[in-house]
Amino acid sequence: MKRLCLTVLAFFILFLLATDLRAQDESQKMKEKLQKAMRELKNEIRLDVAVENPGIITGKVKCRRTRHSGDTVVYIEKAGDNNFEPPEEHGVVDQLNLIFVPHVIAVQKGTTIDFPNSDLVRHNVFSTPDSCNQFNLGTYDIGASKPVTFNESCEVPLLCNVHAEMSAYVVVLDNPYFAVTAKDGNFKVDNVPPGTYKLKTWHEKLRSEEQDVSVEGGRTVEVNFTLKKRK
Repeated sequence: MKRLCLTVLAFFILFLLATDLRAQDESQKMKEKLQKAMRELKNEIRLDVAVENPGIITGKVKCRRTRHSGDTVVYIEKAGDNNFEPPEEHGVVDQLNLIFVPHVIAVQKGTTIDFPNSDLVRHNVFSTPDSCNQFNLGTYDIGASKPVTFNESCEVPLLCNVHAEMSAYVVVLDNPYFAVTAKDGNFKVDNVPPGTYKLKTWHEKLRSEEQDVSVEGGRTVEVNFTLKKRK
């Protein structure tokens, strides 16, 4: 009887160890998948417009009292009549390890974004009631994906009805002349038609800033911003 109990105990311990190793393996795979998505998923979706003798706007955004200066959207408020065809390319906001990836995505008005669930649990993506692009995708299974087309220009906060800690933003813009900053704050808006524009910023926590900028064909102009907390 004693030998039987010891055998059962040994098998139970082996089962627990195997289960723990499987869980660790799944966790490591998910972390690697998350890191890959962060590297590869685009945070800018726009139409490639043919421009004769375009210029470039570069610069750096410094975000005060934040962990980094990334996820700031820098954009031209108005280019011509802001009447541009939407891109055929879809954006992607994935769900991995209870995180939306990317956290901020800037898209041209009329863009469709796919919301795949690459996580190990079910999710329900929705926009806040005060958003100009309201939607609720309902709870959907692992491996499923649902699309949303964003036809109004504004910021769209994203939440998950199942996991309150998840959040992200879709910033919908009227023209294709925008960029999302890297963590060091650097940005580049290229293929800009020559002209004078109002360049503006958007950040989920910081006050918007703007500057007038003149773009010359074949030349690069530098514009820098320092963003502070909203009052």
